[in-house]
Amino acid sequence: MIPIKIQCGCGQRYAFDVEPVDGHMPCAVACPVCGVDGTAAANAAIAQSMPKRVTVAAAPAVAAAPAVAVLSRSPAPSLPVRQVAPAASAPIAAPRRAAPLPGQIDPTQAEHEARAKILWGDPPEAVVKFLMIQRFSYEEASSLVRALFQERAVTIRRNGIKKVVIGIGLMCVPVVALIIFTSMGFLPLKLFGATLVVGVWGAWMVLKGAIMFLAPKSEPGDVSEQ
Repeated sequence: MIPIKIQCGCGQRYAFDVEPVDGHMPCAVACPVCGVDGTAAANAAIAQSMPKRVTVAAAPAVAAAPAVAVLSRSPAPSLPVRQVAPAASAPIAAPRRAAPLPGQIDPTQAEHEARAKILWGDPPEAVVKFLMIQRFSYEEASSLVRALFQERAVTIRRNGIKKVVIGIGLMCVPVVALIIFTSMGFLPLKLFGATLVVGVWGAWMVLKGAIMFLAPKSEPGDVSEQ
């Protein structure tokens, strides 16, 4: 007996076991849903399953002839057909880690510490090694470090925007002071000089904030101190 699996043009899959005669189906078979003839597809499946057996069976043609004649006169028996449902995709099991050794911490705590190291400015290679010591695979550690560096870049950009806003406000201080002093009819040089220093500091903050926003990966050190 040879197991045969056929997929009909309507999309239905069905299967059955059959004992071929001269390498072909002993009777016709049809799709259990739409009724389309599947004999040709079954013969093709038989040819793929037993190429050598077909050649051997074809040799005694004279002896096989009466059996074929009897089959042609007898009514075609119906083969039991079972429908095959599409195989559901098996869930991917999460990788299991070995039991922690002395000095190793919980994976969740290790992820929190890795995030803190990234925000402190540790190099990515050092953080990857730290995670691998904590029973992470190299692929898991590298993927997590890339995600944490993206979070660091977002935080640095946010800090850069704050610097730009504050810097623009400081740059307006000498302009506002000049307008006030002009309306009062006198210009105190020392006080106006102090406002100029504030304006220059604001310009530096604008430049620094723009660099942090455009190139966050170039900023070293602790993010909280930027």
